[in-house]
Amino acid sequence: MEQGTRKKEQGAGDREQGFRRLVAWQKADDLASAVFSVARLLPLQHRWLRDQAARAAVSVPANIAEGYGRGSLRDYLRFLDIARGSLAELEYYLHFLRRNGLIEAEKLVAAEDLRAETGRLLFGLTQSLRIKVREDGPWQRASFVKKQSITCLRWRTRLLFPIPCSMFPGEVH
Repeated sequence: MEQGTRKKEQGAGDREQGFRRLVAWQKADDLASAVFSVARLLPLQHRWLRDQAARAAVSVPANIAEGYGRGSLRDYLRFLDIARGSLAELEYYLHFLRRNGLIEAEKLVAAEDLRAETGRLLFGLTQSLRIKVREDGPWQRASFVKKQSITCLRWRTRLLFPIPCSMFPGEVH
């Protein structure tokens, strides 16, 4: 997929939710697609390298998404660290491809640029979440629940599912 075509292709726009709204994930997704396209240019005898580079590239957005879906900020950070490791692995594969002339240098530029941008965004996301851990302690998620036409906003640690208002007797809604 070309850069910037996600919204047109998926018909997304404002409907994107969850991890798909993260700019770091969006760039990582673009990177995975770019590496997949570039890796196809490798000769068959280097299929092992094509597969390794593609796995590393796909691992970055996959780990961002999986971490986002976890129930704690510490788990999320662990998956972001795994994504950063996969990004470093991919950086090496791109270097190896360039150094050994397996793919023309100009065809690697876009993937290398996306890798660098993804790395900056991922680092920034990780740092901001680490600050949140130091300042706020546990990760808190908001749950919106409708009960008898009353919308309740609940902040609960590690809460990933909607809760009925009646679960908290005595609280003002």
